[in-house]
Amino acid sequence: MLHLDVIIIFPNSLKIKCGEIITGPPEANGRIKGAFRYTPEYLQHPDAFPLDPANLPLTPKEFPSNRPQGIHGVFEDALPDDWGRKILARKATLPPGEQTEPRLLEALGNSGMGALCFQTGNTIGTLDPSADILHLEQLLELALRYDAGEQLSDQEFCSLAIYGSSPGGARPKSLVRDKDNSLWLAKFPKHNDHFHVEQIEAATLKLAENSGVKVPEFKILTAGSRKALLVKRFDVADDGGRYHMISMKTVLNAQYHAWYEDIFKAVKKYSIQPSLDIPALFRHMVFNAAIGNTDDHLKNFCMLHKENGYCLSPAYDLLPDIHGKRSHALSFPKGSGEFSPNRSVFLAYAADLNIKKPDHIIDAIILALSAWQDVYAAYDVPDTEIQKFDRDISYRLDKLK
Repeated sequence: MLHLDVIIIFPNSLKIKCGEIITGPPEANGRIKGAFRYTPEYLQHPDAFPLDPANLPLTPKEFPSNRPQGIHGVFEDALPDDWGRKILARKATLPPGEQTEPRLLEALGNSGMGALCFQTGNTIGTLDPSADILHLEQLLELALRYDAGEQLSDQEFCSLAIYGSSPGGARPKSLVRDKDNSLWLAKFPKHNDHFHVEQIEAATLKLAENSGVKVPEFKILTAGSRKALLVKRFDVADDGGRYHMISMKTVLNAQYHAWYEDIFKAVKKYSIQPSLDIPALFRHMVFNAAIGNTDDHLKNFCMLHKENGYCLSPAYDLLPDIHGKRSHALSFPKGSGEFSPNRSVFLAYAADLNIKKPDHIIDAIILALSAWQDVYAAYDVPDTEIQKFDRDISYRLDKLK
């Protein structure tokens, strides 16, 4: 039996025990039984809000998990994907049979993204295990060596485990602190990359920004002979506190595949500012179609709980179709399926959503992307890689005209 206290950090940095997770050992089929309940202290707090508005309403009842992991999706959202999980498991010396989500949460502790911390004792550890940006080159080299399967010394692995075990995603990452104490997510290359992914993502973020899509602040830094992409953390409040994050995968109780329409419905239902978030999501969707961001799965969309309620987060993890998939993870509206639809489909759906001047949104994206090759070149993406995207992006833009 594992008992985890769940601590929430409010935007003003106040920390409160908001709930408890209890899970049993894995059964013969691998499933774990578990449940969550809010604490009376949290339920009575004037700033309390549901950690998952769809599945964990703010009531004193116990919520059994119907997921094989034994924990609700909102808590799994705090965990990293493949890269960070491997480091977490080694840091906690978990053998393969014990690398379950509850045990990984225990290992994660207070170092995850978002506003939630997990503990088995009574002491909340120091927040923000972020490396000084001066150590960026060292962290990048450690990440490359570990990714390539090289054995790290205990001291080297300790550095990587402290700063690189909490960020999400499947690629190497680290948490870093800039000279002004601002917090950033550093994205590193993999040892066997066929593209300059960090420069490509930075250029794609710039194109999204030029298209009117809200994106986090970002920058490319040179670390030795490589480049790292730094994305400013949007889960950190101005006062140093935290904004709670929840993925659309969790809100929708879904696996990776779903429809854009499902996300629109969730935003309509739970956002405190649907008049802003619905057009923003529409713009994001059209941009994904235009640039070929086929990795548009549900964990790449999330909501933040700001001081007054839930709202859509900035867009993140934006890339063209570097794997040549052609089909999107999410299906487009009006029965268009997983392939990028034409302009008329988007305009018809915009009418259903009562979006004003959707043609202006689409034209702004077309205009911004008309210079995509120049923007990629400005971010030092090699011409050979630019040419690999040319046919796909040109085809997608033609369908929007």
